[in-house]
This record gives sequence, C-alpha cells and structure tokens, in this order.
Amino acid sequence: MKKIIRSVLTILLAASLMLGTASPCLAVDEDPPVIDARAAVMMDAASGNVLYSLNADTPLYVAGLTVMMTALLAAEAVERGDIAYGDMVTASGASHNDITSDASIQNIVPGEQMSLKDLLCCALVGGASEACNIIGEYVSGSTSRFISDMNRRALELGCEGTSFVNTHGLPNENHFSTAYDMALIAAAFVQHEELIELANTITAEIPATNVSGARKLTNGNYILRQDYTRYYYSYACGIKSTYTDDAGYCLASSMKTDGSYVVSIVLGCKVMEADNGFYDIQSFIQTRRLFQWFNSCYSLRDVVSTIEPVAEVPVRLAEGTDTVVCCASEGLKLFLPNDLDISKEYTRHIRIFSQQEGAEELTAPISRGQVLGELTVRAEDGSVYGPFPLIANTDVAVSRVELMRQRLDDLVHGKTFRIIFITAIVIIALYIVYVISYRVRRSKERRARRRESRESASSRR
Repeated sequence: MKKIIRSVLTILLAASLMLGTASPCLAVDEDPPVIDARAAVMMDAASGNVLYSLNADTPLYVAGLTVMMTALLAAEAVERGDIAYGDMVTASGASHNDITSDASIQNIVPGEQMSLKDLLCCALVGGASEACNIIGEYVSGSTSRFISDMNRRALELGCEGTSFVNTHGLPNENHFSTAYDMALIAAAFVQHEELIELANTITAEIPATNVSGARKLTNGNYILRQDYTRYYYSYACGIKSTYTDDAGYCLASSMKTDGSYVVSIVLGCKVMEADNGFYDIQSFIQTRRLFQWFNSCYSLRDVVSTIEPVAEVPVRLAEGTDTVVCCASEGLKLFLPNDLDISKEYTRHIRIFSQQEGAEELTAPISRGQVLGELTVRAEDGSVYGPFPLIANTDVAVSRVELMRQRLDDLVHGKTFRIIFITAIVIIALYIVYVISYRVRRSKERRARRRESRESASSRR
C-alpha cells in the first residue's frame, strides 16, 4: 500500500511539473517571476485570493511546515479559553514515540515541565519535534486525537489535498499537502499575533525547567536574519523553514502591508551554487523574489470604501431634503495589481430595502447608521464578497409641515373619514328632507286653515 501511495505521489508530481505553469491571479504590469520550486503559492491572507500559483494543487511532502497547523490548533484552543499560554505542561512518556534518531529536537524529556508558550517557541523557533507531540497531547488529550483534529481543521479551512499523520512533519508516505493548502493554513496562522511574534523570533532563551537548564534557540529561517544578507528580506514575517530529503527545502513566510498579510509558500526547493562560490538555499531566494515582485506590482486597494457614497435613497416627509446618502458599514480592501481598473474588474449589486417589491417607502426620521440596504461585489473570476450593510451617513429629521400635511391627507383618504363624511352627508340629506317635509306640511296646514276661514265667513253671511 505504501509503495502504491508513493508511486501515485511521484506520478502526480511528475505530471504537474511537466504541465504546471506559474500564473498570477490577475494581469499585472510586470511578468511574474519564474520560481525554481516544485510548487509555490502567494495568497492574500484575508480574502484567500491567489496572487501567484505554481503547481498549487500538487501533493508534496511538507516536512516541518506541518508545525503551522500544530501551533494554530493550540492558539485556537487558547482563544476558546480551553487552555492558556502560561499553562505548565508536563511531557508524557509518549512524547518521543514517533521521533526518529535524525529528527530535530530540543531534548525535552518525559516528566519535564514547560509552559505552553515555551513549547510553541521550541516548535516554531527550535524545530523541536517532540514539543509538537507534547502540545498535541495537551490540547486534545492524546496525539492520535490531535492528529484527527488537525485533519478536521484542515478540511474546515478548505484544504482538500492534505493528509496529516503526525504533529511535526517527519517523513511518512501518508503525510503530505499542497502549496495551496499550506497557504490556507498560513493565512489562518497569521491571524494570531502571538504565533507571528514567536515565528518572528530570531533567538530565544527558554527558562530552566524542573529537569533541564535554560535552552538557547536560534531560528533557522534565514529570510528573517540580517546576518544572512543574501537571504534576508526586511518585510518578511515568520513563519517556518524546513528540510528533509523527500520534501526538499520548504519555506512558509508572510509579509504585512497596511495591516493586512500576504502569505507565501515554496515547496521542494534545492541548494544551488551561486556565482560567488556560495551554495544558496533556494527556498529563501525564491521567496524573496516573490516578495520583491509583489511589492513592485501590488498594493492594498479599496474595492469598497466606508466613506464612499454608494446610493441615494428617496425619503418621505424629510426636512430640507428628499433623499439620504448611504455608505457601506465596512470596507473591502484587497491586494490588487497597481494598474488594475477596479471598476471593470468588480461589479457592484446594490439592494435598497425600501425599493423592493411590496416594501414600504422610506420615511423620516432616519438615524445615522440605520441599515437601508446591502451591497454585494462580484469579481470577474466569479468571487463574491459581501453582502455589506448599507447605512445612512447622516440623520434626517422629519418635516413638521410635511408630517401635518401627510396626516391630513391620510385623514381625508382614510376609511374613518369616509365613514364620517358619508354619515354627515346622509344626516344632512335627511335633515333637508325633514325640513322640506316640514315646510310642505306647514304650507298645507296654512292653506287648510285659510280655506276653513273662508268657508266660515261665507256661512255667516
């Protein structure tokens, strides 16, 4: 079975390398770099938009990049309140069960106690494989349950080409992922500032424990280190570098621009001889090339701005106006090519509640921030963003004159008024009939009396 899985991975890798091409998500004014790696992805962490892609869905060994998921699950458990970074964790006898003799470790022994934060530092900075097992056992109760949680969380993040069988990424035929999936995990990782702070650490000292003296750790992620000038990139943030014979040199990194992250994954890089006689680790070289290309071609741009008027909505009974302007309650910023025409690439769909069939007209008073509709944005590639609530950007007072006029109009056209009016007409008509009838009767009575008088006078004569 293992031979079959290895054969499938080999065939998929060979086919993807023959057919795979590097492609940016959108056209930019500078050609994307040709990246020397088995696979690579650059992604906008907030939106998930892929900015650069090379063999993104090819299953590959990812080695120590696995630690991103281990650390992520720990951070999410802290966020839920299940555990805390300051918790003292005791290494169990199972912490070294699957650790091979050539694995990267920090010699954390069974019975040794260390804070969760220090264990994470050992894993992210010191590459301690046994620390990953200790973390997993503490978070989920056992490493086997933790590995199940790793795979479950991967699926929740949208990772469809990932299989985890351990917490640290040591070689195993059934342990693999893709550049795209690793980018999704990295995008979740960078949302936790505590993890980014640890992953950015160049040197650290882990305090003495109940078993060991202080440990001094040095980060092997050379893109962060100024003492490695041929690799160093000042804007890089974390995340994890790794190497095994099967995986090659791999690097997960990120860069923060205007408060938002872009993440980069390169897998399966080699060591190549440079012109100056040095041997360059290409995972750092290629990542720096991606970052440089990104910085020259992309920027964080407003697709939806919270200060931009989106629509004017008619308002009845308003004081001094007959409309109110609405804006989006939250903005949409995306990393986009500098030369992209946003109005052509993104289509807006505006829905005003009061203008829908059967809805009542919008009537003053209106409060600033009142939700009047929603905005949905659709990109040419089919991506949909939103809906974003549309809110009134100002208060709109009711006009007393218009209100009185409306009330009078409502009164005149109301059912009660019609009943009263008809009743009054009927009463008036009946009164007129009564008056006419009364007058007719009196007239008859007067004529009768005059006739009687004349007859009486005639008889006396």
